[in-house]
Amino acid sequence: MLAITAQARAGALDRAWQMFRDAGFDRVADDPAVLSLKGRLLKDEALLFTGAARRDHARAAAAAYAAAAQLAPAPYPLINAATLALIAGDVAGSRSLAADVQELLHAGVPEETPYWLAATEAEALLLAGDMSGAEAALARAIASAPHAWEDHASTLRQFGVILAEQGGATAWLDAYRPPRSLHFAGHMRLPAEEAALAAAIDALLAQERIGFGYGALAAGADLLIAERLIARGADLHVVLPGSVAAFVARSVRPHGAIWVQRFEAALAEAASIQEMGEASSAAFMPSVRLADLVAMGQATMRAALLQSEAVQLLLGPGSLDAIGQSAHAGTLWHKAGRRQHLLPLHVPASAASPEPSPLRVLAVLAVDLMSSDGEAYAALAHDLGGRLAGVTAAFAGCPPLAARWSGQRLLLAFDRPGVAWNTARGVAAALASTGPLRQALHIGLAMPVEDPVTGGPVLLGGAFDVAERLLAVTPPGAMFASEAFAASLAACEADAGRAELMGEVALADQAPVTLYALKPQLIR
Repeated sequence: MLAITAQARAGALDRAWQMFRDAGFDRVADDPAVLSLKGRLLKDEALLFTGAARRDHARAAAAAYAAAAQLAPAPYPLINAATLALIAGDVAGSRSLAADVQELLHAGVPEETPYWLAATEAEALLLAGDMSGAEAALARAIASAPHAWEDHASTLRQFGVILAEQGGATAWLDAYRPPRSLHFAGHMRLPAEEAALAAAIDALLAQERIGFGYGALAAGADLLIAERLIARGADLHVVLPGSVAAFVARSVRPHGAIWVQRFEAALAEAASIQEMGEASSAAFMPSVRLADLVAMGQATMRAALLQSEAVQLLLGPGSLDAIGQSAHAGTLWHKAGRRQHLLPLHVPASAASPEPSPLRVLAVLAVDLMSSDGEAYAALAHDLGGRLAGVTAAFAGCPPLAARWSGQRLLLAFDRPGVAWNTARGVAAALASTGPLRQALHIGLAMPVEDPVTGGPVLLGGAFDVAERLLAVTPPGAMFASEAFAASLAACEADAGRAELMGEVALADQAPVTLYALKPQLIR
């Protein structure tokens, strides 16, 4: 059953159902674990639909969970049945099941955490229409585990679904949300007196309830903001262009030994450190753009995971019309519709302009067009020939910058992650009825060179190789992405679907890659 759940988490619901039926679970009516798994699959489908399909799937999911609870009474299947009954439109049934949950909780539930017990009681009270009781129970739950942010977020997400069905206000939930996430960037030159600037940053971080910060650690604004995050007790997540050593040589040491000391002190306090792009001088600015995308996206993804909000702080540019990478990052953030703060610095900007680079940031989509096992010529002719028209139609409005074949795998390169994502969704929709489809996405650097055989331009870079290798671990029916791509997509797109963490995959000759399953946004 764990393998079926893993497929569902990956977004491969068709594959999960096939495995469920192959195991004979569709004929099982006396095993609470199987019935709960059936309820989970039906619930996943219900939250993707609207209208009658949503209600029908929710009704079937509620029945499966209720049957599991009938065989082995427990709050978990009962509370799921109660919420799903509400989604199905059965308010009376939902309240009856919620009352059963409260009765079980009052009788005592061994081996459950105080948070889970109080949160489940809060959900049951909310379903029963007792708003004040639900809020009191939610407050007790959070007080019992004040830093269990992901648990809090899961409860808030469930409350959001319930309140949407009830037509109730959700503003009262804001007081219980986890801290916000921050993307930060700015200029390297600071005023000689930093105290007033540090105080202004402290006030903004407190006002926004920042608990997580994402950015680089260049001399100047980056390091000052990072130090204030550390002083506040927030988690600092560092995303550097190139290697640590190359970054220090380029963006820290030229500004003086004191900045190297501050860099080393901040780095030692970081909750995580990532190196993006390449360390060479020619790759510096493309690596900066990639690192900014990843840092912005990680702040956004953390906020989405925690049912909170991501905001941006730019220290230096007076407007988004200013020249420089900070203003460019601010423009991307603004276009995605997110809040930001600009603290202008009235000091001369750096006179040095970045050196031009032949390298560029590319998003790569890898598609496995084989739905049959093996590589027989008949299968190649059927799958590739039959599916290519759908793939071509998916990118007709925005053709790729480059395309290449590797066996039966098609690799497409785009200049923006959003275009690659939209193409992947278009391919999935066009080929949905033709059998299993696997897709994988990555973002990295590539260089245009002249093909010595054809004389035409060709793009070379490791992003193609990584995307293809990720495809090898993507299950049929799923769309996997590297963390770099998932974050870059989240940075640029207001609606980037859902990215669910799947784990790490080891790749030869490079660091392990963190994988996410990209899935459609749930409908509330």
